[in-house]
Amino acid sequence: KIISIGTAVPQYRHEQADIMKFMQQVYALPETENRKLRFLYNHGGIDIRYSVIGDYSRPMTDWKFYPQTENLEPFPDLEQRMTWFNKHAPLLSVEAIRKCLDHKLREPVTQLITVSCTGMSAPGLDLQVMELLDLPRNIFRTSVNFMGCYAAIHAMKLADAICNSVKNARVLIVCTELYTLHFQREPTFDNIASGLLFADGAAAMLITSEDFAGKGLRIDNFHSEVIPKGKKDMSWELSSTGFLMTLSGYVPDLIGEDINGLVETTISKSGI
Repeated sequence: KIISIGTAVPQYRHEQADIMKFMQQVYALPETENRKLRFLYNHGGIDIRYSVIGDYSRPMTDWKFYPQTENLEPFPDLEQRMTWFNKHAPLLSVEAIRKCLDHKLREPVTQLITVSCTGMSAPGLDLQVMELLDLPRNIFRTSVNFMGCYAAIHAMKLADAICNSVKNARVLIVCTELYTLHFQREPTFDNIASGLLFADGAAAMLITSEDFAGKGLRIDNFHSEVIPKGKKDMSWELSSTGFLMTLSGYVPDLIGEDINGLVETTISKSGI
């Protein structure tokens, strides 16, 4: 069962209107395209986003991550982005974990699962978190990498399997995404859409076996299914200038076509 959840966001809090001004400055679009961009930002339903980068609402002379040039040359490469990920992701992860654990356990955590699709290295986030929290060196640890929005559910499946097979299991999951490290300056639909929606943050969850006496949300079962026809409409790939997202306008339609069948199968498995 899930007995606790904790979340954390980075220090830089950006108004969506300020992010839009940053995008307009970098994209340098004609006025007609600028109006379209303003329309999207004004109708996105998002007011505030958080980032490990402060530049998105600062004047150019105060930029720290991006070069202080209108065309962003030299554009940050993958190495710079991963350097920032390795600096900020462990600290943000630990903040979420401490809020999650906050006097919830008398026994130590027995397993650690880290989740991310916005940064990778080896040794990676799992080892960094283990060291920052001074967890036992023999703790079971694993990582779920590059599985996107579904990754947290996959981590919960792993935790559930562990709790069903290991007595007195106390599984800690932490998901940390620093998406704003991967802003791309070409004004394609995919770059504009992803630059409009995503931000940075971390969430931690503590899952225990049934022997834990405290209250919690009991995990009954899972169901997942792959619908191959949409795989080209939402993707995430590495490039020399960071990670590149494809996010087509057909995603809502693709979800709408199949969601009823998936939900019906899921709830029938649970006897609902």
